[in-house]
Amino acid sequence: MATTGESTDTAARTGEQYLAGLSVGEREIWLKGEKVTSPLDSPELRSAALSMARVFDLQHEHADEMLAPSPDDGRLVNVTHLIPRSREDLERRRRAIELTAALSGGMMGRTPDYLNVTFACFSGRSDVWARRGNEEGAANIVAYQKLMRDGDLSTTHALMNPQVDRTKPEAEQMMGEVSLHKVGENDDSIILRGARMLATLAPFADDLLVYPGSDIRPQDGRYALAFAIPIATPGLRFICRDSFSKQRNTFDYPLSSRFDEMDCVVIFDDVEVPRERLFLDGDTVGYSEVITDTGWRGHIMHQAFTRAYVKLAFAFGLGHMIAEVTAVNRFDHVQEKIGQIWNMMELTRAAIVAAEAGSFEDAGGVWYPDERPFVALRGEMPKWIPRANELLQLIGGGGFMATPSKADIEGPLGPEIEKYFQSAGADATRRIRLFRLAWDYLGSDLGGRGELYERFYLSDSYRMTALAYTIADKAFPASLVEQFLED
Repeated sequence: MATTGESTDTAARTGEQYLAGLSVGEREIWLKGEKVTSPLDSPELRSAALSMARVFDLQHEHADEMLAPSPDDGRLVNVTHLIPRSREDLERRRRAIELTAALSGGMMGRTPDYLNVTFACFSGRSDVWARRGNEEGAANIVAYQKLMRDGDLSTTHALMNPQVDRTKPEAEQMMGEVSLHKVGENDDSIILRGARMLATLAPFADDLLVYPGSDIRPQDGRYALAFAIPIATPGLRFICRDSFSKQRNTFDYPLSSRFDEMDCVVIFDDVEVPRERLFLDGDTVGYSEVITDTGWRGHIMHQAFTRAYVKLAFAFGLGHMIAEVTAVNRFDHVQEKIGQIWNMMELTRAAIVAAEAGSFEDAGGVWYPDERPFVALRGEMPKWIPRANELLQLIGGGGFMATPSKADIEGPLGPEIEKYFQSAGADATRRIRLFRLAWDYLGSDLGGRGELYERFYLSDSYRMTALAYTIADKAFPASLVEQFLED
């Protein structure tokens, strides 16, 4: 299949088509006090944009696994856009997610498949969105998901309100003016003001999606919103954190030079959202139900933990290769550390397989993974990946500090570096590249951001472990105890 130009048999975009889309409209992305209208024009954003283009090309390189006919016109679309109707659909979707995650070693958590899966499940359960007279919003989300699928859009989302005073509801924080809220409407649109966080991937997305991320009070209807708008919408501003890409070469910074997906706070300055892009407006009950009743939890965890499995596999590969290169893999205490990472990786894989094996058709006709293994992982993964990082630090030790740059290797001390930086299992250049790769994963600014991301992107471990207890089926465990409490 061709990877450039137009094609009549596929709706899936190529990398070239994706990059062309980034120049459509004038974006307002702020990085270090300067306005960026296209990420391709910024030295600190361009490399990640090119990596995202690889994500789109990848689906054509693995077309047999990643593309399938659209249910509407038969054109090929990415399988993560499709509403799953069988266990086989879930398995194929998982394989596509694995391939996407492998491109970055699991470092990019918000590649487009994340929201492809979310909106496929939302569209598949449009009956939940239609409750309490919201038939128009439900129809809009079905139409938008088709647009998202057939346009093969790259999307970002912003679910949470700014951290002002977490002891107060949105309506009471700074007079209710900070959190995103509705301030007006007309025949064609509603008007929004305020801020949301955290729009990961925003500079590299086509559209911004907003939908429920937390519970809301019945009286706070103006904050109960769900919609989709282009990134280049007038009045929409994105404020970036520091770039972790900068202008780095791939030898010295093999990950952060390529895969900084960026995180942004998004500000709405009287932004108009067209009514055809509006999914929820003021229904505080629906604001909670679309998360609990659409199957979002199981579907998004299917994507999230498939990506996490790939990242743990990458961590295991690093631990194994570092130990092999330095010949410490003969020591049982090192084997035990690497074995711990393998345990995490394998238990994650087993949970994914168990969720697919126990999948079933839900009330709306969508095939739903058994969420129990995922709920268990949701409490443990924020602990596992930081623990894997700690184990890698112990395996590599001071070797992470013995890492000259590419310029040093190519400079006048090159022969001495080749002599004194060699290892039992590799020449100096290969050893240095391996340790620099591991340090970029563990200790660079991108590595630190990655660990923080894993701790909180599906909420914190403590809340999720408590949730696991509250929703657990306690009948069988209780019956085991009950039998000994009766005569």
